[in-house]
Amino acid sequence: MTDRTMLLFDYEEVHGRTVSAVVGRRDGPAGWVSIAIVIENRAVVLRVDPNTDEVVVDLEDASDLASDWVEVAEIAHAIGSELGWCWIGRNYLGYLDMFTLSFCGIDPQICFIGEASTITIKHIIASR
Repeated sequence: MTDRTMLLFDYEEVHGRTVSAVVGRRDGPAGWVSIAIVIENRAVVLRVDPNTDEVVVDLEDASDLASDWVEVAEIAHAIGSELGWCWIGRNYLGYLDMFTLSFCGIDPQICFIGEASTITIKHIIASR
C-alpha cells in the first residue's frame, strides 16, 4: 500500500476560525461525495476517493465551489462555531477513511467516514 496523507494543508490555518456555511454535493440519495466547511473566503473540503473510499481533506478557495452545492443539514448546527481539533483515522488495512472534527474545543463531535464511494456523517455523543 502506498503511504498517503489525508490532510493536504496545515490545519493551523483554519483551527479556531468561525464556520460560516456547510455545503456539499450528493451522489443521489446514497450519500455525500464532497462536503465543504466554509470559513471566511476559504473552505475545508472533504472528498472521497471512489477507488479506495479514502477521505481527502484540502483547503480551497470558497469561490471555487460550484453553484450546485447544497446545505448539509446534518451538520448545519456547526455554523457560527469555531473549528476545534481534528483527528485522522486509518483502518486496519491502512486506508485513511475517517476524519473527525470538533467545534469549539477538543471533544470530537462529527465523524466523516468514507464508505461505498461516499462520505457518511456520524455524530459522536460523549458519555462520561
